[in-house]
Amino acid sequence: MPITMMVLGIACLIAAAISYFRYEGKNFDQLVLIGVIFLSAAAPSFEVDSSIGELKAINQRLVDLQKAVEDLQKR
Repeated sequence: MPITMMVLGIACLIAAAISYFRYEGKNFDQLVLIGVIFLSAAAPSFEVDSSIGELKAINQRLVDLQKAVEDLQKR
């Protein structure tokens, strides 16, 4: 299954390149998006736990930044 997803992703990216150069970018955005989604789905997700930890850390930094901005706006 991952090989099929990878092939589909590469095919979509090739179609996006053809669309960009030959058809003036018609459906370019959608093809790139679909290609990236297929390629990301094909990649093994063995680092899910560490990715979740990184996302939680980023979220906490964003919350701290939002609080700092709100404090600046109150002044």
